[in-house]
Amino acid sequence: MASLADAEEALRSTGAKANFQRLTRLLMCGGLRLLRETFDSIHSPADLPLKLSNPSIEAQLRGARLTRPEWNALYPSPGVYGKSTDFDITLIFRLLRTICNLTPPPGRRGWDDLPNDSDHSLEAELVRIKYYRNEVYAHSKTMEITDSEFNDLWGKISKALIRIAAAISHEKKDEWKKSIDDFLVNALTPEEERYIEELDRWYKQDMDVKTEVEKLKEEFKTLARDIKEEVTKQSQRPTHVGQFDDYCFFDLLF
Repeated sequence: MASLADAEEALRSTGAKANFQRLTRLLMCGGLRLLRETFDSIHSPADLPLKLSNPSIEAQLRGARLTRPEWNALYPSPGVYGKSTDFDITLIFRLLRTICNLTPPPGRRGWDDLPNDSDHSLEAELVRIKYYRNEVYAHSKTMEITDSEFNDLWGKISKALIRIAAAISHEKKDEWKKSIDDFLVNALTPEEERYIEELDRWYKQDMDVKTEVEKLKEEFKTLARDIKEEVTKQSQRPTHVGQFDDYCFFDLLF
């Protein structure tokens, strides 16, 4: 990890580096806080232990391929349940998609396709946040973003966050409009170094799980093909075996 002196030196940066740091702060500080508030509006802190103790909810979470640290954040010890304030942005995203009765937006790849501009559902805004996160992360090697691209990404991410806040309440929308304005003008600090590390971790954890899901889907298709071939061989009259959908329940994990 970079030292405090290294972080301070990085913050004496060009405008392009400051652009990257501000977008990272917007995503990792603003996005996390707002998505926690959104999760709390669906499963209140008082209600969450009851939800997590529900066997059907636990079964859903076991199917979500959580990492061991994520599972421990939810279930620290027998009979003890986690609080949303202890959940990082990766876990909050997975919980929103897993136990909050959300459905993938329309499209062949659901959670992975950028939604239609007219779709302002919570699900669509979540997809936008992750999509634009990927665009910010693409600059992580240089940690620089031009002014024109910064203005474009700041506008898109800010609008998605404000629409998420508006879905909670009008007061929350006004509160988050002010917070986002503050993120834009407040001085950069060594804290930005931590947000950059969290952005890197969020992206890589998503990619690791996505790779595992793709492997499972390939195994599922291979099994389906083997079953079809075996049925065909053993039957005098070939029997139709329905095709398995490539975009089966595994896609719901993302």
